[in-house]
Amino acid sequence: MTLKRYFLLLMAALAVFACTPGATLDTDDEGWQEQTDPNEGTEEPDGPSHPDDPQEQDDHDPGQGGQQTLSQPGWFELPKMDMTQSGKYLVNTDNSSLYYAMHICPDVYGPVPGRLARNYTVCYDADRHCTMWVAAPRHSMYSVKNVTRTDAYGVDPDVPADVQYNSKATGGDCNKGHMLGSAERLVSRATNVQVFYYTNIAPQLSADFNTGGGRWNVLEDYVDSQVCADTLYETLGCYFEPYTDAYGQRQTPATISFGGRNDVVRPTMFYYILLRTKSGNSKKALSECTRDELKCVAFVRSHVNVRQAVTAKDLMSVSDLEKITGVTYFANVPQAPKDTFTASDWGL
Repeated sequence: MTLKRYFLLLMAALAVFACTPGATLDTDDEGWQEQTDPNEGTEEPDGPSHPDDPQEQDDHDPGQGGQQTLSQPGWFELPKMDMTQSGKYLVNTDNSSLYYAMHICPDVYGPVPGRLARNYTVCYDADRHCTMWVAAPRHSMYSVKNVTRTDAYGVDPDVPADVQYNSKATGGDCNKGHMLGSAERLVSRATNVQVFYYTNIAPQLSADFNTGGGRWNVLEDYVDSQVCADTLYETLGCYFEPYTDAYGQRQTPATISFGGRNDVVRPTMFYYILLRTKSGNSKKALSECTRDELKCVAFVRSHVNVRQAVTAKDLMSVSDLEKITGVTYFANVPQAPKDTFTASDWGL
């Protein structure tokens, strides 16, 4: 990905396609919101210089061989991203084995002419050959069933192919587990194809974790129930160090054969982090909400073949998860109540 394309994608992603009756769009960098006026909440969040400025693009495009430190987009779902462009790829400034890719829906336009909706952002670990995290907005507009599942597994064009899986093969007692699910992106075929990029796939145990009624699948279903009229912002992630969850289930890392490679590290824990308004129908951008109007939480489960209904034991504060993973979540929402949660706010 060239820096110029990076800026163009940011501009495209300022808007999201509106297909929910009566819904309008928060037209700034913040994502989909239900609002009574589409011009509300249009202040620019912290992030890159405005991509409409051609001089800004020309001055900062280092070409295929150079490096340039970048600011991250202001999208609410994003963890902190310290980005540098290295050739045509985006890498972490302090750890060049971590790649970033920001995927824009290729054919889903918003109400602003010429602007496309964003799909998801991924941080991919080239050493472990596995996803670190995927961040995405959730709203009913994305899952409108205009198409069926494509099963178009393939290489992510914005991450080097040689660090990704090279086939659909499975192994290590695992199947192919989506981070952002196919059913959550059925608004168009091209949008669904993107969620089958290998960077959005992690090895998940097939017996009782990633299967009907399995430990991960029941959590996915529970998260689906949290989608609301306002946008739900989520980050899904993998952890690779030994981990014991609140149920006493422990998992240790293992290197397995998966995706045509023999050097894939199987995660020890998976998590969901959610952020939304408490009311679910505020018709406000998050930047217009106070801390008391928001709620966020982490759902954390060890990667084991043990079925388990979702309970309050799955929950921890986002701040506590940050201490485990070392990732700063919801970096663009300073008022997010990351240090606390109330289980009953999430129906538990």
